[in-house]
Amino acid sequence: MTECECPNIYNKVDLPTEDISKKIADVKKFICNEFIYGGHWLSLGGSAFILSILLMLELSIKWELILIVYLLLQIVYNYDHYRCLEEDSKSNSNRTNHLKKYQKFFPIILVIYGSLFFGLLYTFGNTISLIFGTFLLALGFLYTIFCKKLTAKIIGFKNFYTSFSVSLLVIFVTFYSFYELSILSLIIILFIFIRLMVNTSFCDLKDMDVDKKQNLVTLPIYFGKQKFLTFLHILNLISFVLLLTAIVTGIAPLFSIFLLLFFPYVFYYIKKAKNTDTDLQSLSNFAVDGEFILWPILLIIGNYFTTII
Repeated sequence: MTECECPNIYNKVDLPTEDISKKIADVKKFICNEFIYGGHWLSLGGSAFILSILLMLELSIKWELILIVYLLLQIVYNYDHYRCLEEDSKSNSNRTNHLKKYQKFFPIILVIYGSLFFGLLYTFGNTISLIFGTFLLALGFLYTIFCKKLTAKIIGFKNFYTSFSVSLLVIFVTFYSFYELSILSLIIILFIFIRLMVNTSFCDLKDMDVDKKQNLVTLPIYFGKQKFLTFLHILNLISFVLLLTAIVTGIAPLFSIFLLLFFPYVFYYIKKAKNTDTDLQSLSNFAVDGEFILWPILLIIGNYFTTII
């Protein structure tokens, strides 16, 4: 009997290492772009709001609530991106180019997010939080369908609408947690509203040229860049005077004082925007939107230090 010749499976195979490296780099780039352009960074900021609200109201941490709000914001952002994909290509071509890669899957993605959102809210929430959560979702859809056009008629409408809608998350938390509205709740609503006015208005700076061509009346266009940045400094100061007053009078917990560290932080990026060489796109995506991710971290550190003192 003769031995049959078999290929040596242990022989080294020359792999196209350059192709593999390129694919890995493409995947990393896609994930990074998806994190920013897919709305996840902003949605995490909303989840950070919820954790911050729970900490400031000294309520028990409910992780499913944080996930519910993340899903709520993802539904709103993805719906807006889906409806306005071509329109947004003029002001944010990078985002449009990324989202077009899976444009046909948007309806499926929205169904998945929606099913998870209502499933979790129905399972863990209560009747009033389910109703109010649906109302917040409707506010998000309403802006894209009807209210977006008002930005061309009403000065800073988008900023007021977005800031007001997101600040209502405080009420959503109180309903979900069976917590009665208090003076502290109202102060947190106002504080978040002002902080978001600074955030969303600042992000309009990078789109000034495109917004002018579309006849939109954003705050940077209305005031002009320099006066607008001064306006943001004033809003920044008002928000922290409000918080400091609440802490001094004993309305807000002492560890909230760590949020005052954001006053110089915001002052820095507003001042940096005056430099014509500053990349406003990157500054808005990371430094500005990233502020809210840091809120609960500072509150937890503040709570630790004020407890041991």
